[in-house]
Amino acid sequence: MAWELVQIREIVSPRNVTRLPGAPVWVLGLLNLRGTVLTVVDLAQRLGLASEAEGGSVVVVEYEGRALGVRVDLVHAVAASADATVEPVEAARAADGLVTGMVRLADGPALLMDAGALCRSVLVTI
Repeated sequence: MAWELVQIREIVSPRNVTRLPGAPVWVLGLLNLRGTVLTVVDLAQRLGLASEAEGGSVVVVEYEGRALGVRVDLVHAVAASADATVEPVEAARAADGLVTGMVRLADGPALLMDAGALCRSVLVTI
């Protein structure tokens, strides 16, 4: 998975979250990050993929002034946009609008995620 760098505020080590009763399984809960309460989601589970139960990192993404924690299994690298080619993804494969394209990097392909679409889907769900 890949994100546009302007959508990422920071990357933090995994932390304990407080589960929200009645929330979807992919909403892990709430996290207190230096006095700011963030909703944390598991991106793999949200996309219907297998996810490692432990470890990973929390990528804090921003959309319209609001922050959301996204648990990921691994943060691989930061790449310059000059190194990437973005190809469109068929609407049927766009994972509910969360994927905006396929990024071809030197390391291989990655799905380009839409932080705004993810934040909107979480804010509507909770």
